[in-house]
Amino acid sequence: MNLKTVYPVILLMTLAGCVTPQTYPNKRPLNDQNIQAIGKTTIVVSESQSGIEKSWFMTDSSAAGAQYGLLGGLVSGIMDAIMNAGPAKRAQKAADEMAALLPAEALDAGLVEHLQSQMSAAGQPGGVSIEKVTTSNKILEPDPIDDVVEVMSTYTLSEDGSALRVITRATYQTPKIKYATPYTFKGTPPKSELSGAIYSNVFTYESPHLPIPASSPELEDRLVASIQSGYATESGAPPTADSTEGKAMAKEIAAAKDGKLAKDEIAIFLVREWLKDKGALLKREVDGAQAFVSKYILQDLNDTKVPSFDGRDETVETMPDGRTVRRIGLTVTAGSYVSQPGNLAAFTTYGNTTSMSKAQVEKVKALRDQKAKKLNGTKQAAKK
Repeated sequence: MNLKTVYPVILLMTLAGCVTPQTYPNKRPLNDQNIQAIGKTTIVVSESQSGIEKSWFMTDSSAAGAQYGLLGGLVSGIMDAIMNAGPAKRAQKAADEMAALLPAEALDAGLVEHLQSQMSAAGQPGGVSIEKVTTSNKILEPDPIDDVVEVMSTYTLSEDGSALRVITRATYQTPKIKYATPYTFKGTPPKSELSGAIYSNVFTYESPHLPIPASSPELEDRLVASIQSGYATESGAPPTADSTEGKAMAKEIAAAKDGKLAKDEIAIFLVREWLKDKGALLKREVDGAQAFVSKYILQDLNDTKVPSFDGRDETVETMPDGRTVRRIGLTVTAGSYVSQPGNLAAFTTYGNTTSMSKAQVEKVKALRDQKAKKLNGTKQAAKK
């Protein structure tokens, strides 16, 4: 199967989940009139709430626990705690280590800088151009902002740690212009196509994939040592055998010696590659993703082409290293942009959950507390 053909379907599953298939793409292109009306505009970067996340697969044993009747919930909870303890802890540690080298604030600053570099880009006469670039915080200011291009990005390291994926969504809404769907429908257009942003699209960047290590006795020894180190208490002692962590560690050590490497086990080794040389690889790929996003958002704002479900991707750019930028021509992601490395042999997976750094969790909590305190103060003032 052609990987370039199935990629949009995987992206669709990531963005949309299991829903009733729709007959029109998610992209909302501007028309000539709207482009002329917008002219010079501000780009607002939504500050990253998660930083670089580490994805992993959370196991749910609720089906297995059902056989125990009333005790099923308790049984499932214990089983889940044992099965998920190691992967969750490792994902958390990876997120902490990446955040130490490239915190969310650095991600935001990098994207702002790349977008600012496009301010002098020559566009079509009277086309959309960038006047300035600012930031906003969606926790403190959750409502959409009118008359600006809002940009929001997520950064995720794959389940096995082999690839970094950056997904950016750009939108433009204004009360001055009513959205008119460019798509045709046999009957009345769905409600979702009768209002909202006049422009919207998604830009996805995937890094080159790191080679997957093969299992070997030496690698198994290193894996066991890493597992033991990860479960050690602050004093360096192993957890007691009958504790939840002790049982989880024993389960992971047994799995480590089975002659196969699970994806979360592979990540133990590959995460180190992203952290080497003060995160040189991580910083390089984030920079590449932000350069791609900044360039193509501006180009796309000035592109009036209406995407369709014709199933044919359009190659927009091919780089010397084989990386391609494609405009998708299949499913609801038609019209979105994907930047992929050349000679991609296989896809990596992104689990069903992600972990972000403890520092970022604390930052988000502080911002939410700040907002709640402000709202409470406003309510108290209104009562007086």
